[in-house]
Amino acid sequence: MTEPSRRVRTRRDVVRRRRRERQFLLFGVLLIALAFVALSATKIYRGEEEWPWAAGFTTPIAAFESDITLVCPPANATPLPTGEVVVRVLNGTDTSGLAGSIQEDLSGRGFTTVGAANWSRSYGGVVRIMFGSDGIAQAYTLARQFTDAELVLDSRDGITVDLVAGADYDLETSLRSITSEELDPSIPLSASAPCLPYTQINAEPAPRVLPENPLASEEPEASDAPAEEPAGD
Repeated sequence: MTEPSRRVRTRRDVVRRRRRERQFLLFGVLLIALAFVALSATKIYRGEEEWPWAAGFTTPIAAFESDITLVCPPANATPLPTGEVVVRVLNGTDTSGLAGSIQEDLSGRGFTTVGAANWSRSYGGVVRIMFGSDGIAQAYTLARQFTDAELVLDSRDGITVDLVAGADYDLETSLRSITSEELDPSIPLSASAPCLPYTQINAEPAPRVLPENPLASEEPEASDAPAEEPAGD
């Protein structure tokens, strides 16, 4: 083999060797990167690490704003036995004796009623049901008894709910018949409009004084939030 031929072959060998070295380096880096991704994916799947982009798709509760005021009922919950619902009836109209009449009807259906009184304001709807975060299922159970009901979350403690009868309340039609299909106890509680979990609803102030809950093991504490006190009916 002549000297020029050896020089050409030597240059080719050098080029091939360098090419192989670059290829080995590239494949080595890729294998390390793939191993790192596989390890991270395994840890995320096992819950040992958080997905790095999860925070970008989450809205902090403090920054969440919505005009929805209806609290969702408990998932897959059915109506409670009426005896487990403690309700005070308030009259938001000028019709004398309305709260007492509704209290009598609810007592006849087994609800645990704790008095009837006048509300310090007027109400123009059918019924307004006010409740705390512990009484959501109770409020929905009570609301189902009526053809139309406004549910309002407030800051009260305990399960006692207030029902305010309004100007649109009809003694003949507003309270559903006990044989109504809507009162089937096997039908899950459901919202009649868009709703949110109670943690994402701005609760209204609770009444200063709540009636004693006869189902509680001890007397509930009164709320410190300002609100109107009902007068006697």
